[in-house]
Amino acid sequence: MSPPLQERFGMRKLFCWIAAASVAALCGFWNSPPAGAAVSDAMIQKITAALPDKAQITPAQPRKLLVFTLANGYVHSSIPVGAAAIQMMGQKTGAYTATISSDISQFEPDNIKQYDAVCMVSTTGDIFMPKLPKDAPQADRDAAQKRADMLEKSLLDFVRSGKGWMGIHAATDSCYNRKEYGDMIGGYFREHPWHEKVGVRVEAPFDALTAAFPEHSFDIVDEIYMFRDQPYSRDKQRVLLSLDMSRTAPKGKRADNDYAVSWVKTYGQGRVFYCSLGHREEIYWNPNILKHYLDGLQFVLGDLQASTTPHPKPADPQPVETTATPAPAK
Repeated sequence: MSPPLQERFGMRKLFCWIAAASVAALCGFWNSPPAGAAVSDAMIQKITAALPDKAQITPAQPRKLLVFTLANGYVHSSIPVGAAAIQMMGQKTGAYTATISSDISQFEPDNIKQYDAVCMVSTTGDIFMPKLPKDAPQADRDAAQKRADMLEKSLLDFVRSGKGWMGIHAATDSCYNRKEYGDMIGGYFREHPWHEKVGVRVEAPFDALTAAFPEHSFDIVDEIYMFRDQPYSRDKQRVLLSLDMSRTAPKGKRADNDYAVSWVKTYGQGRVFYCSLGHREEIYWNPNILKHYLDGLQFVLGDLQASTTPHPKPADPQPVETTATPAPAK
């Protein structure tokens, strides 16, 4: 099990460690990070400036969060940035203490029980199944599959028992062959028609989990996901943010024209929060998004109370009509 940064680097400050984050690759801290994945000094400065000053709720007790970063499929260059931002946010606000790891043994029943919630930052592929050599004996494959199934059950039992799960961006691009896992998180990635400026509407503008967006709508540039028809369902989760199609290019292919961006739900006695924003590094120094993430974390950790009651899709806004400005007379 990977220990917290404070234990791995003694009394050195986290900011100093992150500034030299390329060391993490040598230590196996992140799974196969792409070239240029280190978190630069400039990024740290931007994250620091954007972090919320305080948490919405004072924790009822010290909270421990596992920030999980394993990517067995596509590896986002923003993973180290997102993980650093989540950990720094806990340190500044006191809402939680975060351990960052890509070690699947964290999901062993005796290990995961130390945490109050798990936050998955752009995890991809079957995160429970290790990559085996092509010529691996069948016995090794069977053993790996058995352990993977056990680790998945351990996580599901953890959340069902009253703990929490939060997913960022590609956390829905994981474990397509694991139906119950998909039922827990509430959606599977289908494609990303948009990577451009889009309009986002706040569907639950007075919720505790949307307090970061006082204007009730905003524009943002990021890679925006479209979800498969199953298991995504507005009957099973409360959508918080969705695309405002009056200010977004009509590239989606869902018959219901429903493009959720974040949602919240229950799973057994546990709490689930997901937001698809986070492909681009600058998302992690956007003050409103960081506040949205902090509120979501406080919800899944058990401190912030919020409604999970589903609501129907609002009527699609009408496209904004614009009048061309005549050219000035010569």
